[in-house]
Amino acid sequence: MNVEISRNELAGALSALGKLVCRTSPVEVYRSLRIEGKNNQISFQTAGVNEAITFMLPAEDVEEFAVVVNFDEFRTIVRASRNKTLVLEYGEGKFGVNHCLMRTVNVEWPEERREKEGSEVSDLPENFVGMLAMAAPLVSRNDYRKALQGIHFDRDGMVATNSKELLHVPLQLAVTNLTIPFPHALLATKSNAAGRVVTWCEKEQRFFRFEFGNWRWTGKALAGMFPNWRMIVPQEANLRHVVKLDEARASQLAIFLRNVPADPPNNPVTLSMGDDHASLDIAAKEMRTVVAAEFPLDWGEFSVTVNRDILLRLLGEGHSKLSFCDGRSPFIATGGIGTFVSMPLAVPHTQPVQPKQEEEMNEMQTPNVTAPIAPSAAPIITPEVPVNPLDDLASAVDDFKARLRGMCDESVLLARKVKEAALAQKQKERDFVQAKRVLERIRMAI
Repeated sequence: MNVEISRNELAGALSALGKLVCRTSPVEVYRSLRIEGKNNQISFQTAGVNEAITFMLPAEDVEEFAVVVNFDEFRTIVRASRNKTLVLEYGEGKFGVNHCLMRTVNVEWPEERREKEGSEVSDLPENFVGMLAMAAPLVSRNDYRKALQGIHFDRDGMVATNSKELLHVPLQLAVTNLTIPFPHALLATKSNAAGRVVTWCEKEQRFFRFEFGNWRWTGKALAGMFPNWRMIVPQEANLRHVVKLDEARASQLAIFLRNVPADPPNNPVTLSMGDDHASLDIAAKEMRTVVAAEFPLDWGEFSVTVNRDILLRLLGEGHSKLSFCDGRSPFIATGGIGTFVSMPLAVPHTQPVQPKQEEEMNEMQTPNVTAPIAPSAAPIITPEVPVNPLDDLASAVDDFKARLRGMCDESVLLARKVKEAALAQKQKERDFVQAKRVLERIRMAI
């Protein structure tokens, strides 16, 4: 039985399917691709330890079949094809692509999780994957708290935080406290379609499934309690200092910040109102610029210091309105997707020293001395001991032995590196020969 599918569409989908493939895994399943024909469609699935992603294409009159192949071998054949369509051939336990017979893998594929009774189902808006892409940079993937390594969903929307920044996107979701792992594969789909999310529980473990167009992503939710992020967001009544930028001025500010040299560890940037009360004064290190801005409320003599990288991130997400309580409380940025929350930098304020206080401090540091100074004692002269030439020679011999031993160790290390380089070169030659053989098989099949 032969089935024709779009080569370009499948080649684009393989980039997302490959995000779950672990080429160094000893488990064959995690290096493989499952292809299944059923119900007038063909599905391609890869699986990780706790998640799986599936891409589906329509195929009329397809007979039911399922086969598992090596992912890299299948992708090499697809990329090498010059036709707009691919021909999948299957039957009698064999599988081929474009008349090229492929090696099948005999493994037990993990069964995909299915929802149970009482599952929660919620619709997701268009460009939801784009919203996830905005929240992804704020995910703390190496945090010791498991819940902060993913993105949280509840009935108020979507939240991501790295303990320094927080992004909240309001959504109408019928989901109760779901924290998904970092959606690396889902982001690679770049889907703009609307979809839905289904969540359910099995033996006190939460599972989910996201569906968008031709894609289906299933996995296990992260364990642990997500922090109470609502306590971080300041009340609007307390935001007394507000500045607005239009799109052109926000881009101008972003360009200036990218050119500011690094000033670790915090890269401070100070914001204040200009003398004309219609511009924002930005100072960073020895650089300074002014951009036109609008101040809806009385800004006054207020100034605030913010991390440069945080400013660049919120400007990159389209936020153009900054609202501050004071210099030591969380501030919010709006105008883009959702609400961005972060903390300004705490700058210590030192009071200037008055002249009278300075004189008193100098007097305290230089007390008057009235007691007579006793004459200093004569220095003790230690006679030099003559060095024995034999001892000096023995010491020199020991130093030479130590240097010789170090040179021997370095020579052994260099020899080991030469062997490793030779093995790496041989491996590259084997890979080249294998790729050449695959291309020759493809040309013979065509």
